[in-house]
Amino acid sequence: MPSHQAKVLLAALFVSGFLVLSLVLLSHLRNAYRPVATPPGAEVKLEILDDIRVELESVLLRSGATLTRVEAGGQGELRMEARGEFPPAEVLADLDRRMRRISDSLRLEARPPSGKIAISGEGLLAVLSFSPSIEEPEVKAKGKPKMVIIMDDLGRDMVSAQALLDIDLPVTFAILPGTANASRVATLAHRRGREVLIHIPMEPRNFPDINPGHDALLVEHSKAEIRRRFQGYLDRIPYAVGGNNHMGSRFTEDREKMATVLGEMKDAGLFFVDSLTTGRSVGFEEARKAGLPAVVRDVFLDNVQDVELISVEIRRLAALAARQGYAVGICHPYPQTLEALRRASDFLREQEIDMVPASQVLIR
Repeated sequence: MPSHQAKVLLAALFVSGFLVLSLVLLSHLRNAYRPVATPPGAEVKLEILDDIRVELESVLLRSGATLTRVEAGGQGELRMEARGEFPPAEVLADLDRRMRRISDSLRLEARPPSGKIAISGEGLLAVLSFSPSIEEPEVKAKGKPKMVIIMDDLGRDMVSAQALLDIDLPVTFAILPGTANASRVATLAHRRGREVLIHIPMEPRNFPDINPGHDALLVEHSKAEIRRRFQGYLDRIPYAVGGNNHMGSRFTEDREKMATVLGEMKDAGLFFVDSLTTGRSVGFEEARKAGLPAVVRDVFLDNVQDVELISVEIRRLAALAARQGYAVGICHPYPQTLEALRRASDFLREQEIDMVPASQVLIR
């Protein structure tokens, strides 16, 4: 029989052999199932392409063109097609500035004769092609009365934006540019088919006791400062097609200051909704004088944050729309307002009125 020492030696050899075999097997498995590494720069390129797409879609909205096709090319570049007029020089200049903000290496080439905009960096990244709109015969028929509901003060959080989208009514999103989630809310709203406005912060009459925000437009600001701040709003809120004032009971009474803002809006292809926070607002009048499409708010729906009272105001807005052909209501993302809209959704669908985005009731 083997001695005790021999047994110990055999056991040690067995354990050692097992460990060596296990290490060899693990090494083989690791090599066989090693994940494929992402090519250097691939994630960065995808992120840049997504940013480029957002900006190109925003240009389409401001130009009045319609996106008809999006696809990825053979080398990963973005190819987009749109129907409408080729953007004017000022829109292209703004797009070039936005591209360089995404990356210093991005270059824009506009080719009006061919109807193409090309974006390049290290190689071709995106091409946007325009084709003429199809002319359709104008049909003059009296449609249903139109009702607009704009929800102000969005952008602070994603929860209220998602709750509003879940109600499935075409409520227009008015987003504060200085909020933490302004860009995310604007992108989400656009992708879910909602119209986006810049909720332009302006000086109230009792400023600074009431603060419209750290980046608001004040009467004391020069024209250059107003323009600089407004360009910042455009950068932070993609897909905006118009704007309405946040507070502004002092600012909207100043013709010179409003003319500066409205001039910037016209250059960007936006329309203006006068929230009418003061009866002496000159916003609508100055917008029309500048040739800017505009409309005035009729009803604030939630001055009192009570579900039943807000529901009454929604019905009053519907009745006003039926009586005068259209009506515009403004509300805020209070829990009571969201609940009132949920309760009113079936009622609104049953009415002989169309609930539409703000752009459908503009005076041009």
